[in-house]
Amino acid sequence: MIRAEEAVVALVHDLQHAQEFDIPAEQLEAAQDLQRKAQWRLDFVAAENSMGFHAPQEAARILGEAIDYAWCGQLEMAKLQSASH
Repeated sequence: MIRAEEAVVALVHDLQHAQEFDIPAEQLEAAQDLQRKAQWRLDFVAAENSMGFHAPQEAARILGEAIDYAWCGQLEMAKLQSASH
């Protein structure tokens, strides 16, 4: 759970920094979509209240997806940063 949280927070920070540097909103759409997907999965496991106790394999799968979406979002942000330099 913590790894998924850290991955989502890192992506959110990247998105905030991009807005500070005036990167156009339409260029951020792909990363924002990936952030929403990651956040939704993280929230699903957290809101389920047992933190995956009753179905640990399913919780692990969903958290793995959250991490994957967050890292893909960070890759999108890295592409934008390298293109702007």
